Amino acid sequence: MMRRSPRLTEAPEPMLHVLVLAEEGGGTRRIPLGPAPFRIGRVAGNDLVLPAPEVSRSHAVLTVMGDGASLADLGSTNGTWLEGERLGGSAALAPGARLAIGPFALQYQRGRQREMERAAELEREMERAFRYVQALLPPPIPEGRVRAEWSFLPSASIGGDAFGYRWLDADRFAVFVLDVAGHGAGSSLLAASVMNMLRAGVESDPAAALAGLNAAFQMEQQGGLFFTIWYGVADLAARRIDFAAAGHHAGYLLSPGAAPEALGIRNPPVGMVPGIAFRTGSAPLPPGARLLLFSDGAFETRAPDGRQLGLGDLLPHLPLAAPPAAGAAERLLQAARSLCRPGPFEDDVSILSLDFA
Repeated sequence: MMRRSPRLTEAPEPMLHVLVLAEEGGGTRRIPLGPAPFRIGRVAGNDLVLPAPEVSRSHAVLTVMGDGASLADLGSTNGTWLEGERLGGSAALAPGARLAIGPFALQYQRGRQREMERAAELEREMERAFRYVQALLPPPIPEGRVRAEWSFLPSASIGGDAFGYRWLDADRFAVFVLDVAGHGAGSSLLAASVMNMLRAGVESDPAAALAGLNAAFQMEQQGGLFFTIWYGVADLAARRIDFAAAGHHAGYLLSPGAAPEALGIRNPPVGMVPGIAFRTGSAPLPPGARLLLFSDGAFETRAPDGRQLGLGDLLPHLPLAAPPAAGAAERLLQAARSLCRPGPFEDDVSILSLDFA
C-alpha cells in the first residue's frame, strides 16, 4: 500500500505596506514602508519631505507593526488629518485610509503582493484617463476680443470635470463646463467622450447642444453615469450671451461697477431624461464683462469644523475675481481653498474666467 506524501502548504505572501502620495498634475508616487518609523516633515532628514509652509519641520510619523500600522502627529501647527478629522495623538490605520498634511493628499495601503500589484495598475489606469482629459483642455487665451484663463485641480480620486471653448465664427464664442457623476477612470473617460463630441461640432443654440448630448449619452448606455453641464454662446456683435444649464449651477457675469449676475436656468442633468426639451436663458453682455464658470468641487467641501459648505459660502468671494483684476481663476481657487479644511479638495475643481472686450 502506497503512502501519500504530505501536501506542502504555500507560505502566505508577506504583508506589504505602501504610502501613496498624490502629486500635482494628477500622478501618484508609491512609497514602500518598512519596519522602521517613517517620519514626515518639511525639512531634509525626514523620510518624506513635503515642501510647503503648512507642513511642520517634523510633522507626523507612521509606524508599521506586523500586519498593521499607526499614524501619530508630532505636535504640528496645522495638524494631521485622517479621513477628514484632525488627528489627536495617534490612531491605527485601516487599509485605504486617506491622510492630509498641509496641501498634500496621501493614502495608506496594505495587502499581499498580488493585491498591491492590482492597486498599482488601477492607479496607472486612472492616471492615463486623467492625462487624456488634460490633453483635451484648451490653452488659455491671453489677448484678443475674448481672453480666457483657467485653473484645473484634480481631486485625489480623480473626478469627471472637463471644459472647453472655441470661436464659432467671427463674432460668436462658445464655452462649456461639465461634471460627470462619480470618480475614477470611467467618469474621466466619459468626460473625454463628451469633450470630443463638442469639439467635433459645437452648436450655436445651447438648447440644441444639450439635446444632442442627451440623445448621445443616456445613462443606461453609460454604465449609469450622467453629467451636469453649463453651455453658453457669447455674441459679441449683438452684445448678448445665450446659455443653458443641465443640472449645473449658474455661471456668474461680473461687470465693472455692478453686482455679480447669476446666469442659471433649471434643467435635469444630461442622460437622465430621454427626449427632454431644454430651456435656455439670455443676458446682455456689456463691454468689459467677465464670465466666471466653476464646478461644484469648488464649494461642495467641508469647513475645518466639519460643517458642509455650499455655493452660498463661495459667492461672497466672487468680488475677488471681478474685472479688471488679473488672475481671476487663481484668486477664486485660493478663496475656495481658504474655506475648506486642509488637504486636497474632495472633488475635481475647474474654474474658468473669460473676459469680453
